[in-house]
Amino acid sequence: MMFAGTSLRRASCVVAVLAVATFEAHADPAGVVNALRERGCGGVPAADAPARRAGALDAAARELARNRTLAAALARVGYPAASSASFHVRGSREDGAIRGLLEARYCTAINNPKLDELGFYASGDETWIVMAGRTALPFAAVQDPAAVAARVLELVNAARAEARRCGRQRFSPAPPLSMSTPLTAAASVHSLDMAERGSLGHEGSDGSAVADRVTRTGYAWQGVGENIASGQPDAEAAVAAWLESPGHCATLMESRFSETGVAFALAPNKNPSIYWTQVFAAPR
Repeated sequence: MMFAGTSLRRASCVVAVLAVATFEAHADPAGVVNALRERGCGGVPAADAPARRAGALDAAARELARNRTLAAALARVGYPAASSASFHVRGSREDGAIRGLLEARYCTAINNPKLDELGFYASGDETWIVMAGRTALPFAAVQDPAAVAARVLELVNAARAEARRCGRQRFSPAPPLSMSTPLTAAASVHSLDMAERGSLGHEGSDGSAVADRVTRTGYAWQGVGENIASGQPDAEAAVAAWLESPGHCATLMESRFSETGVAFALAPNKNPSIYWTQVFAAPR
């Protein structure tokens, strides 16, 4: 069963196209932007800090020059933006001209403290500037993985302790699961694999299924199952997502399973930036 986890990214986007007269070319768009952030402009207070140059945003600016939308450009370069803005200046690459138009019209975006990284690309008399702020790392990222797994187990067992409906299926209360080291290893392998690929799915990059991954740990089983998710920041959100999905809920409530393993893996330069796996089994 596959759960396409909803991304928790809340992206906002500002796109501007500017036309200016031609001057002698001398381009330092990053310097122009940070000069405006240092002193504020247009009645907007100065930003907390200068925007850092980010290679990924340079690449995103190049994608804008290829007529991609800002959202598509950020996705293509794998930048997990929580908020973003872009400016396309035509007719000049001269700092003073760029500064004048940015200052006149876009001080709010330029001095947004959440837009703390920038990149640009220039070609001919055109310049594309991208500013963005990264999605915060999931809460699970700052916790001990074992504690997160234990919390998932606690929540899952609490859910199993009650009768519930999973879609059209009714389930009686199920016995609690116990944590298994081999199953946790299998879950960890798959979470890491998904995070490295930036792709959610039950099939591993080597073509393996959950049964294969469990068998490789040396675990003797008579039945296995797996729930996966991406984008949920903590144990509570991951378990809630599984319970809301009929197929995942049914796997979670399967009374024949008695052991489980839980793991998550981070993908900080991707969106979603976290991948979850819970493996279930009935030992032989």
